[in-house]
Amino acid sequence: MSKLFARAPTFEHIQAFLDDTRGQVTIGEIPPIRRAALAAVGKKAHVALVCRDKESVADLLRRLNDALEKAMAEDIAIDEVLPEIKRRRAR
Repeated sequence: MSKLFARAPTFEHIQAFLDDTRGQVTIGEIPPIRRAALAAVGKKAHVALVCRDKESVADLLRRLNDALEKAMAEDIAIDEVLPEIKRRRAR
């Protein structure tokens, strides 16, 4: 099947997060991390992911969607950003 006609991902958990909260989804730099994805309500981060080497934006969004599903179902926060910042500072 041609990629042109492939079914586009729905990102249903990102959609639910945005519909059910007054939250926001941000993709970009969280210094010193060059690329990250963040889903937060106010100052409370529900999911913070570090973009992996050679990971596409689409792949990062898929991981964010999956992580939001888990975070909302289990009422937990998933944070890859803070441990990565601490790891880099410890070098």
